[in-house]
Amino acid sequence: MRNNTKPDLSAAFSGLRKRFEQGLPERAEQMLKYAQEPNVEQLKSLLAEAHKLAGACGTFGQHELGLAARQIEQLVKDITLKPHEEQEQAFPLLRKALIEFRAVVLAAINLEKPSQQAVEEHKTTPGTIWLILPEGKLLDELSTQLAAFGHQVLSLHSYAECFEKLQKQLPTVLFSAVSLDNDAELFQQKALLKQLSKQQVRLVVYSELDSFSLRIKAAQQRADAFFISPLDIPNIITTVTELIDQGSRLAGRVAIVEDDYLLAEHYELVLNAAGIETHVVNSVPNIISELLKFQPDLLLMDLYMPEFSGPEIAGLLRQYRNFKRLPIVFLSSELNKTLQVHALSHGGDDFLTKPIDDVLLVQSVKVRLARSFEIKNLIEKDSLTHLVKHSAIKEAAALEFERATRAQKPLSIVMLDIDHFKDVNDNYGHATGDLVITALATLLRKRIRKTDRAGRYGGEEFMLVLPDCSGEQARTIVKGILETFRQLKFAYHANFFNCTFSAGVAATDEIRPNHAADLIEAADKALYQAKHAGRNQIR
Repeated sequence: MRNNTKPDLSAAFSGLRKRFEQGLPERAEQMLKYAQEPNVEQLKSLLAEAHKLAGACGTFGQHELGLAARQIEQLVKDITLKPHEEQEQAFPLLRKALIEFRAVVLAAINLEKPSQQAVEEHKTTPGTIWLILPEGKLLDELSTQLAAFGHQVLSLHSYAECFEKLQKQLPTVLFSAVSLDNDAELFQQKALLKQLSKQQVRLVVYSELDSFSLRIKAAQQRADAFFISPLDIPNIITTVTELIDQGSRLAGRVAIVEDDYLLAEHYELVLNAAGIETHVVNSVPNIISELLKFQPDLLLMDLYMPEFSGPEIAGLLRQYRNFKRLPIVFLSSELNKTLQVHALSHGGDDFLTKPIDDVLLVQSVKVRLARSFEIKNLIEKDSLTHLVKHSAIKEAAALEFERATRAQKPLSIVMLDIDHFKDVNDNYGHATGDLVITALATLLRKRIRKTDRAGRYGGEEFMLVLPDCSGEQARTIVKGILETFRQLKFAYHANFFNCTFSAGVAATDEIRPNHAADLIEAADKALYQAKHAGRNQIR
């Protein structure tokens, strides 16, 4: 991903448009050559070029040229439907349209155009968790638990205080009660809610009562979660942590398949400016290896390309298990709804019509990425810990092992198991045991890097996949997590207790595994040794 400054982006957009405009006369001349004689192949090439220009001209600020190209595209389509003898009669009209198009091109590129600006978006600044809750045990307990997991917590006493503070600072998450004593309810605080929406602050709502009308109001304000009394503290901590993680990570990874290279470069710049990592597929026959390496969350693909169509490539991708769930969005200037639906029936998920406004492109991609992540989480993640499940973490280990082998970089696998967990369930109940499991899962998410993966391997056992991490570095990371976990106090009625875990580390810089499974087995053996050596340690 490019880390361009705004001036650099502006210059890049300007340079792209200049290159596009400089190439227009030659493209217009080539289109005229295609129409010299009624040849099937020539017509096909003319149709493809007109279609590309119909989609690209608007993107580079040449909207009138885009409309003219679309008219030529439709004219060519009409000609191809005629019998051969009638095609010859229609060619003079086509050539006239192409001559006029060439003249319009030459006139248009000589006009001075305002420079295109990079897409700018206001981004929420990572900060504290603000709580607007009535004074009492609930506020104290939630504040204590959130702080124990390393979150910065600020308690506010009224909606007015929150609104005033928003003028100077921004939280990442606002956790607010629906109502407070001697104050109108949250959903009547129009100015506050408008400010939260404008600054993209994540809203979590709490209510003592559950009702359809309250949930509708929360949905209208785009609240990320709705909790009711009695509060499920572990679930709240997990939800808040995930919201903070979402705010701090990149918006996602998008692969682009587009035969118009200037247009592909433009999409790349626009999405990069919005914090979305991109990769342009340079060779369609190599698309599988490129996508396996890049691991996109979304694929933007042109519908019509010279050698292969978008639906053909989509059908090919669906043959691979890795890409069964990859969302595919077709890009095209095609306006025929029947053809759009036909394309979607061949493996596509959505359709965006060219030319597409830069801001709309970013918004459309982000909406689709967010939904994709949501569905992926529901499928892959454990409902209690919100970490990936057994099969998903093993797949992650296999993928990272292949990457580490290619790049010749270290990879560490860590197996963790909560000590004497059966005693926790027997003495304090399964609900308290779930709290302990959730606490460790949250710690793991908070303390590992964005490139690392954590999964619930089963029961009270977890697995970490740490790419570009030596065995020594992995032990240092896990040691820090263990020290923090030891200090957490878990409550059962009036009693408080602490927990520990044991861990085993296996790294490619210490052993020579042939497969990821060998590394997992070695980490499991190291965990077994830590257990038999007295627990509460790392091997």
